Amino acid sequence: MKLIKIPPHLIAIDLDGTLLTDDKTIDAKTRRFLRRLEQYGHIIVIATGRPYRAIMRYYNEIGLHGPIICYNGACITNPSDSHFDSRHFSFPREVVTDIYNFVGRKHIDNVMCETNKKIWLLKDDADLFGFFWSDDMEIIYGDLSETLSENPMTMIIKSIDRNDKTAQILKQAVARHENLRIRFWNRSNFSEIYYEHISKGHAMLDLAKLYGIPNERILAFGDAENDVEMLLMAGTSFAMHNGEDSIKHHADIITKYSNNENGIYDALKRYFRRYNI
Repeated sequence: MKLIKIPPHLIAIDLDGTLLTDDKTIDAKTRRFLRRLEQYGHIIVIATGRPYRAIMRYYNEIGLHGPIICYNGACITNPSDSHFDSRHFSFPREVVTDIYNFVGRKHIDNVMCETNKKIWLLKDDADLFGFFWSDDMEIIYGDLSETLSENPMTMIIKSIDRNDKTAQILKQAVARHENLRIRFWNRSNFSEIYYEHISKGHAMLDLAKLYGIPNERILAFGDAENDVEMLLMAGTSFAMHNGEDSIKHHADIITKYSNNENGIYDALKRYFRRYNI
């Protein structure tokens, strides 16, 4: 293949609802085009709330060699570069248990915290396992205030129900801690606790700086609330056609097609058309 000299771009792409179809697959046309962009020297970055282990199947399927952003920015690493200086951020476990105890079991159906090797849960949960996977992980069940023995990278809360009263209690629990924030997962009972300086967007900018890529050559694709920082910080941002209405006004472009219709492929093809890729 004759490669054309193109200024390198950093392309940060969310997984669920963005790169993945609703049945959790990547279309062959999209895979081939992403692989081709990487061959032209662009940095393709999968940026997701998922843990490392739940990304690698797709990373290898595409055939990527660049860095990945896990846990919504709490982990940056590169599976293909043993010399890459990985970054991990953890919550103080005292903060996690304080939030858990403040909210109380009567409002909580389940909680999930994890490191790269362990998962803490109140009980089995097919919804959480379906998203985060439990392969090769040590799972510790029980009351979080008694079982949590390490600083975790995540805190996901599954409420008994989703109503204004429960949401207010969760917000009050989080507000007790400086720089801590909470985001609710669309219309579900799930919410996620995070620090305001830890996000996909901040991680994306760190990688761009590392690779010497200016902001005007950063592209970001997302569909949900945990993508907002990434969309705001990118030189050119894309909200998926199927994305949440609440994030579309943060994007420069709304893709013409959804995640089930090769929306990523179409948008990138249009953007790089100027380079005849």
